[in-house]
Amino acid sequence: MDAATVRTLVEAAVAAALQNPAVLQALRPPDNAGGGQAAFAVTPAGTGDVAWDFTSGTGLKIFMAATAPFKTPYDGKESTLRDFLRKVFHRAEAFGWISILCVNDERGVSRNLTKEYGCLTSELVKAHALVYLRQNNRNHQASACLRQLIIGSISPKLADRLNNRKEHFTINAAAAVLPDQPAPAPIPKEDGTCMLYEIIRMVSVETKATVALITKRLANLEVVMEECKSDIGMFNDVVDELISQLQARNEPVPRMLNPLFDGYSNCADAEFTRYMAWKQVCYEDGTLEIGYTALMVSALEKYKILKDRKQWLKKTDQEMEIITLKAEVTRLKTSPATKSVASARTTGAATKDDKSKAADKHAWKLVGPTEGEPQQKTVNGKKYIYCPYHHTTKWVLEVNNKGIIHRTGCEKMKEALLAANEKKNAEPEQDATAAALTNAIEDTGTNVLPIEDEQL
Repeated sequence: MDAATVRTLVEAAVAAALQNPAVLQALRPPDNAGGGQAAFAVTPAGTGDVAWDFTSGTGLKIFMAATAPFKTPYDGKESTLRDFLRKVFHRAEAFGWISILCVNDERGVSRNLTKEYGCLTSELVKAHALVYLRQNNRNHQASACLRQLIIGSISPKLADRLNNRKEHFTINAAAAVLPDQPAPAPIPKEDGTCMLYEIIRMVSVETKATVALITKRLANLEVVMEECKSDIGMFNDVVDELISQLQARNEPVPRMLNPLFDGYSNCADAEFTRYMAWKQVCYEDGTLEIGYTALMVSALEKYKILKDRKQWLKKTDQEMEIITLKAEVTRLKTSPATKSVASARTTGAATKDDKSKAADKHAWKLVGPTEGEPQQKTVNGKKYIYCPYHHTTKWVLEVNNKGIIHRTGCEKMKEALLAANEKKNAEPEQDATAAALTNAIEDTGTNVLPIEDEQL
């Protein structure tokens, strides 16, 4: 049987027992066992400092009911610390443990550990626990009950962290020294009150920087509203938690009305912000007297009303018009005609880019060799030769894609030879020039094709 099942059975047994008048009668203080008018008690465990008899059936029932774990284990998060401490306080109140939770501060003022833990130190809590751990009284028993309650009501992960800090809630508490008797040896004991304080220390770091951060956060409630995504209930809970953290450290709560108005004005609901703006105007001109707690209650009620009417975060006419315009722009951007134009532009741009890249790739073909440089070269595994008769390129394939050798099949060279012969026949006086040109063509023997020839 696992722990969860045992806990469920214990809770059911305790609840059933507390409904039984006979059990309630048995839980009354022992001094009423003889009959007569029962002594007044506000808890089923009775009042006074007389120790419980945990060896009896009645005492066992008290112990089981007092230490029954909470249904939801505490996970060690600061956001749920206040709820955990509230449950501990109510359990202590129900079974008469309040006295072990009330610790005197440095000025001798009694502070409730579950509400004013920031006013206490570890040394003060240990000194408080040392008093009742030296005595066999009800407070000593209550400390053990509180320890069992904590162990059963926290998550395994938090329990491991707590166990690593055992020295902080273990006290060497010897019994009180009796007259004419030697002092007994101290005995290490784990104390429930010190254990609870150690959990608080683990979760909430007690430094001046913590107070400064809490105060700063309370002064910037517009940011809190954004974090809560305009959920007024969640916003109010965060503000309550921050204020409680200040009060637990005995720090004064700053003026909250203006920060609250600023926070509510940052809500995304137009109707709510108008309502709170009207409240602020009434407060500022003196026609409305209101405290920050009443303002928070008023804001929450307005939030619930708008939620019930299905009007919360309802868009205004202007906002709806903007949304419609945005939708129309989106539709136009995604229409087929728009896509075609965009595609054509993209294709045209890509074509220009391709041509530009091709031109850069073949730019070297436009530059002929200088005097003394070779008139043949190999590029990317292809053999090229220089031909001075091409205007579009100077370097062409030695053998083109059709297998024609450029040295004997260059059309540009043939055209130049033909033009030279025609000029020779037309102008006899230039025979020497034509002959020289013909000889030059025959001597060059280059077979240069333009870029277009290379692609054939």
